[in-house]
Amino acid sequence: MTGKSLNLPEDVSTSLADLARNSGQNPDFLAVDVLRDYIAHEREVTQEIERAVQEANDGLFATDEEVAALRAKRWGTDAG
Repeated sequence: MTGKSLNLPEDVSTSLADLARNSGQNPDFLAVDVLRDYIAHEREVTQEIERAVQEANDGLFATDEEVAALRAKRWGTDAG
């Protein structure tokens, strides 16, 4: 593992220390886990956006009827 030093704002540092203490984890390992989760989430979001942009570029759009059906299913009304 390579070393990286972060200067955390005091409130973040305190919250991390509190969470680590309450969960019985090492603050450094907890911070690494949080960063891993965040990075994985951001990668997924970015990939989904890229897929959506490609679909839009390919002209793949929902029809008005599909959107209305989805709204009706979601909110229980005929939103179309």
